[in-house]
Amino acid sequence: MNAKAIVGSFIVSLAANLNAKRSLALTVSSAQSLEFPSADEKVHGDNWQRTLKSDSTFDFIAADLPLGMGRERATIGTSNVMAPKNWLLIAQALRHLAPGGTCIALVEPPAFGLAEGPAFVAALKAEGYRLSGVFNTPPNLLSSTSIRPVLVAVVRDKKEGLFVAELEDEAQARSVAHSFSKGKTADSLNEGIELADGGFKGFESLKAKLQLERLETQYKQYQTYTLGELAEDIITVRSGEKMEHRDNAIYVPMLGTSHVTNDLSELTIKHHNVFQVVLSSNAKSEYVSAFFTSDLGLLILRSLTTGAWIQKLNKSTLQQASVALPELPEQEEIVLSHQRMNALAGAIGKFKKELALNPRNASAIRSQVDGMLEQINGLSEAERIMNMAREGESATLEFKESFSLDVRKGKCEKYIEISSLKTIAAFLNTDGGTLLVGVADSGEVKGVGDEISKYYKSNDRFMLHFKNRLKTSIGEQFYPFVHQRLVDVSGATVLTVVCDPSPTPCYLDGNAFYVRTNPATDKLEGPRLVEYVQNHFASRNK
Repeated sequence: MNAKAIVGSFIVSLAANLNAKRSLALTVSSAQSLEFPSADEKVHGDNWQRTLKSDSTFDFIAADLPLGMGRERATIGTSNVMAPKNWLLIAQALRHLAPGGTCIALVEPPAFGLAEGPAFVAALKAEGYRLSGVFNTPPNLLSSTSIRPVLVAVVRDKKEGLFVAELEDEAQARSVAHSFSKGKTADSLNEGIELADGGFKGFESLKAKLQLERLETQYKQYQTYTLGELAEDIITVRSGEKMEHRDNAIYVPMLGTSHVTNDLSELTIKHHNVFQVVLSSNAKSEYVSAFFTSDLGLLILRSLTTGAWIQKLNKSTLQQASVALPELPEQEEIVLSHQRMNALAGAIGKFKKELALNPRNASAIRSQVDGMLEQINGLSEAERIMNMAREGESATLEFKESFSLDVRKGKCEKYIEISSLKTIAAFLNTDGGTLLVGVADSGEVKGVGDEISKYYKSNDRFMLHFKNRLKTSIGEQFYPFVHQRLVDVSGATVLTVVCDPSPTPCYLDGNAFYVRTNPATDKLEGPRLVEYVQNHFASRNK
C-alpha cells in the first residue's frame, strides 16, 4: 500500500469533484508528503508568500507543511492566538482562498484537538473559515516517524457539521472525496460520518466511542460509566516516592506501553509515572483492569492521550475513560475466567516440563492438549465474531440479519438470499472478506437460530440449503474459495462465510458482476466491468 499515492488520489479527486477552476499546491521547507500534480499553480519554499501575488485567489489549496515546528503567538483577524507555526501558515494560506473554496492541509493528530485547537478554530471561524473535514491518512505516510498525521479541510462558507473519514486505499479514497464534496455521509469511517462542530477529539477516541456504542447493543444489560464516576480517589506520587497498597485499586500508566494492572507488585515502571485509581464498591478492580487490557480498553486509553509527539494521559482525561460495567455477579464470573486462564497457562508450562522429563507421557499429554485446543478454538472464534461486530462493517466485512428470512414480513424471501450471495460474489471478485449472517447492522448478534428452527428444522438442513444456493448462483468452481460454518456466539447461532480472493471472475447467476467498495457492494457493467476484469485479474494471476 503506497500511502502517498492514496493521499494523492484523494486530493486530486477532491479538487475534481469540487470543480475547482483554479488550484494551488503549496509546499513549505522539506515537507513532501502530499502529491497534487494537476494543480494550476505550484509554490515551494519558505518565501512562498513573496512568490504569490497578494491578490491571488484559488478555489482549492493543498498545503504540505512541516510538522512539529514549535509554537508562536500571532494575530488572526482580531484574535491573538498561540498556535503551532504550521497552523499559522495555514491561516496565512487561507487569505488566498476564494469564497466557497477548500483548503486541504496536513497537520498533527488529533487535528486541531491539541490544547490550542479550540482558540485557533474559533479565530478562523470569526474570519469566515470553517473546519469541515478531518481525514486519517494511511499508516507510514511519514516514514521517519510513527506519528500518523491527518488531513484537515478548511472551507470558506457558513455551513455546519464536520465530515470525518479514514483513507485506506486509492479507490476508497476517491470515493471518500466524492462523498465529502457532495455532502454524503454514512455510519462508518470507511465512507465518512458527520459529527457536530467541535465533536471530534481524534480518531482513536472516535473509534472507541463507536465500538462502545456497538458493545451496548451486544450487551444491553451492561451500563457504561466513566472512570471518574467509578473512582473514589485518583492518587499520584512525586518522583522517587512509592505508592502504598489500597484495596480495590487499579494502576494506570501515564505513558508508554505498560499494561493496566490491579496488583501493585506487578508494576514495572516507576510509581510517579502511574495513576492509582481506587474504585467504588460496584466495580471490582480485577474486572476493570482486565477491561483495560482488552483491545477495546486499550483503544479507549489511547484515545484519551494528548500530545502530537509524546502521547500522555493526564488525570482529567483519565476520568473520561469509558468502562462497560456488568453487574457484580457477572464481573466476578469474568474475573474467575481470567484466573482460570492464568491457571491454564501455568498448567501448560508444567506439561512442557513433564514432557521433557518423561517422554513416555507424550500421548496422554497430547490428548489433554487436543481437548483444550478444541474448546479454546471454539471460544476464540466466538470472541473474534464479537470483536468484528463491535468494529462494524468495512470493505472486507458485511453483516446480514438473516439468510432467507425477511424479518419484517416474517417469511422467507428469495431477494433476501440474493443480498448475501451478492456480497459473497463481491468478496470473491475483490480482496476477499467475511460475511456474518445473524448480525444486525447495529452490531447486535441476533443469530439465525429462529430461522433455522422454523424453516429448516436442523443446522444440517440449513447448511445444505446454503450450499445449494452457492452451487446454483455462485458455482461449484468457487467452493475452494468459500468457507462456511455455524458458530455459537453466547447462545446465538451465527453463519460465518469467509471468502478468499478468487483468481477468476465470479458472475452471480452467470451474468451479474459485483465488487466490494467500502462497506458496500456495487454492480459493474459495460466498460467499467471490462476494465476491472482485465486489470484486476491480470495482476492477481501474474
